[in-house]
Amino acid sequence: MTHFGPVRIRTCIGRSACLLRRAAAACALLMLAAAAPAQPRFDFDRTPGHLPKTVLPSRYTIVLDLDPAAERFSGKATITLRLRETVPAILLHAHELTAQGVTLRTSGGDRRLVVQADSQAQTWRLAPEDGLPLAAGDATLEVAWDGAVQRSGSGLFRAPYGGSQPGAMLATQLEAVFARMVFPAFDEPSFRAVFELSVRAPAELQVLANTSEIATVDEGSKRLHRFAPTPPMPSYLVALAVGRFDALAGQAAGVPLRILTAPGKAAQGAYALSVTQQVLPYYTEYFGLPYALPKLDQLAVPSTRFGAMEDWGLISYAESTLLFDPARSNTFTRRRIFSTVAHEVAHQWFGNLVTAASWEEIWLNEAFATWMEEKATERFNPDWNIALRRRGPIDDAMTRDAGSSTRAIRSGAVPEDRVFDVFDDITYVKGGAVLAMLEQWIGPQAFQRGLAAYMAERRFSNATAGDLWHHIGRASGEDVTAVAASWTDQPGFPLVEASERCENGRTRLELSQQRFMLDGRPAPGLWKLPLVLRHGDSTQALLMDSERSTLMLPGCPDTPTLLNPGGEGFYRVAYAPATQAALLKSFPRLPATAQATLLADTLALAQAGRVPMAALLDLLAELPRVQGAGRPALVAQARRAIGFLDETLAGSPAEAALHAAARALLAPELATLGWQPLEYESSEIEALRSGLITDLAQHGDTATLEQARLLFDADASGRQPLPAALRGAVVQAVGRHADTARFEILLGRLKAATSEEDRWLYASAAAQAPEPALVRRLLALSLDGSLPANIATSLPQLVGSSPRHTALAYGFVVEQFPRLAELAGPMFGARAWLLPGSAAGFDQQAAADRLRADQQRLVGAPGKAPAERVATRIELKARVRAAEALRLQPALEAFAARLAAR
Repeated sequence: MTHFGPVRIRTCIGRSACLLRRAAAACALLMLAAAAPAQPRFDFDRTPGHLPKTVLPSRYTIVLDLDPAAERFSGKATITLRLRETVPAILLHAHELTAQGVTLRTSGGDRRLVVQADSQAQTWRLAPEDGLPLAAGDATLEVAWDGAVQRSGSGLFRAPYGGSQPGAMLATQLEAVFARMVFPAFDEPSFRAVFELSVRAPAELQVLANTSEIATVDEGSKRLHRFAPTPPMPSYLVALAVGRFDALAGQAAGVPLRILTAPGKAAQGAYALSVTQQVLPYYTEYFGLPYALPKLDQLAVPSTRFGAMEDWGLISYAESTLLFDPARSNTFTRRRIFSTVAHEVAHQWFGNLVTAASWEEIWLNEAFATWMEEKATERFNPDWNIALRRRGPIDDAMTRDAGSSTRAIRSGAVPEDRVFDVFDDITYVKGGAVLAMLEQWIGPQAFQRGLAAYMAERRFSNATAGDLWHHIGRASGEDVTAVAASWTDQPGFPLVEASERCENGRTRLELSQQRFMLDGRPAPGLWKLPLVLRHGDSTQALLMDSERSTLMLPGCPDTPTLLNPGGEGFYRVAYAPATQAALLKSFPRLPATAQATLLADTLALAQAGRVPMAALLDLLAELPRVQGAGRPALVAQARRAIGFLDETLAGSPAEAALHAAARALLAPELATLGWQPLEYESSEIEALRSGLITDLAQHGDTATLEQARLLFDADASGRQPLPAALRGAVVQAVGRHADTARFEILLGRLKAATSEEDRWLYASAAAQAPEPALVRRLLALSLDGSLPANIATSLPQLVGSSPRHTALAYGFVVEQFPRLAELAGPMFGARAWLLPGSAAGFDQQAAADRLRADQQRLVGAPGKAPAERVATRIELKARVRAAEALRLQPALEAFAARLAAR
């Protein structure tokens, strides 16, 4: 964590702040109590869930018959149970499984059970055939079933692969509610049990599972593989894979490591292996607890799946998040692999060793893994400027959190058909940012001690927010529970308004807080805000828990007092006009993190109509004067701000002026860097060059387009392969302006691609082609079976991200929704995101209204949250367009002229 000047972690600065804090404490706590549910410690019986707590599993012994060539599979399980009281039946989860027989064995004899399936609740009610109740005590449930292999990345699914040895593997994705599609289970996080797995598969294939293989039995053309029992864990962490795998082996912290891939790709796992060898010992030391299993495998799934999954001992990834090909992959792939591996390995502690009690507390898994991933990135890749690079996702989360579609991090009951609504940027990004802010407030040593105590006490069990704050509060001596609740249990975040003046050689700083809303509507909210300020040469922290506060600070420095100078705080700052003018004047000399925060806050204030958008242009005009290691990241932030305006002003009178302004700002940057990657240049420079090429092509820069086409054509003809550092940017630039001939090349490469990285690159490039007829041909691939389901169902979203094709993509999804929904399956709410994903390029209120209505008609209540998120962003663009489209044009023209004159 970066600071400038000495840091003093204090509860408040100055006597006035302390008095105000005490005076407001009672009122603040009352408001927080009204806004937030309690944060009790874990209690199994009080943990939310759909299953009764009367029957507890302790061990599953499961045998599965699996074959990647088959459409169905079968299984048998023996589940050791304890009936805590006499019950009429046993209720557990099972979905899309066909029962082949169920028996309950007890000391009193065997009982046949009749299966009463409820497809809507995804449960089986196992009732005694004789109608008599089941007595309390120990029992063993024996059940046999068969089920279907899925085409989408949920449950047990098939993942085809091409290359020199084409074939298919089976893999699993059981989070959140998909274990029930593979075996009958008590499929809720609080029902932890031991899993002892055996898999019967064709003898020539390998089998992977959470734990080490302990025995094999040859059975003619098949082989039975037995695996060691797992620690007690929830059903969603069970993992299996069957196929032909190549492996790259290593070791770290005394743990055997393997990167497993489809045949022929193991060498591409070298970077991911090196990342694991860095982060596994780091986490072991940080948490004070070793990795809990005897091995750690990481599997690159060649198609079908999205993202990654932290299954204990067998983490699975989409290929593009684990494999790095030095001949084709660029720095963005390298960074994605590092952050994803660091995130998933962190889950081996956060989520696996200690599991969130319920989906309502899933932020305990995901926010902490996000926070830990950033700590690891900063530790092992300091030149990546993570303190600046995190601004992008944080600003996106804040934009959502400042709108009507937001929710609290801990937002209450989570229906099972909407579990994936909480796997979002509020959980991951806001949750991680809040943790960083709390760590900064209480100090990293106390925070680490609290986490270590939390891990030690809750290992192999479940936890709630109350458990976490209990231990961190004890380690720090602070009322962490009350402060944390103001951030986790109410939606939104504060806008801090700051005004200062010099009085008798001291600075009088007046602060106030209110909830920040982009639509300008008042909304309740009061936060216990760990506020950081930079005054002169010192950086200090205080806890602001009242609506208003006044501080008297020593001296009157030339540079105004900066709030949130390191960018760790999840709040916006609005400075008084005189202070903003002074900060603009000194902008090139500010610390890079303060420059990034000022840029981000100014854009947000302009989006909310609190300042004119021209105020953002004033800051961007100073960017060419900024020097130092943070410059590439600041240029990337400027590109994001321009990108928002480009979405918003598409087709308006100001669009041409915006493109000219963007060229005026960005073209000199590319001219300075040049197109030739240097052997030893930093990854920041490589990322900057790629981003500039992509954006200048988007803004119609003729010289950039000509050079990109020359390089693309030389690669397509076989004369000169594209350098890995330029490949993605050049392909994207050409795709945006592709004629028919170049589109055919992109389409051919998409169909022939054998890696996920290539599929995503060529699909996204082809989706930007300017001619609607070409884009329609691409959309047709969604349904013809030539592409894996993950790419096929994403094509409308890739097309719809371009405002010129949004209506086309949206209409396609509406027309083909039943077929696309079947292809998408239930994974990560894929069905619920089909329509909103295609609507992202709209910028009119009518489009937002239509999206809400169409989503309700096609998806119903489970689709409300995704539609509302996208509709709210459409409305934001519509408001900014209405306010700025006319008045921004002269400001943009003046901006371009100002840069040209330098």
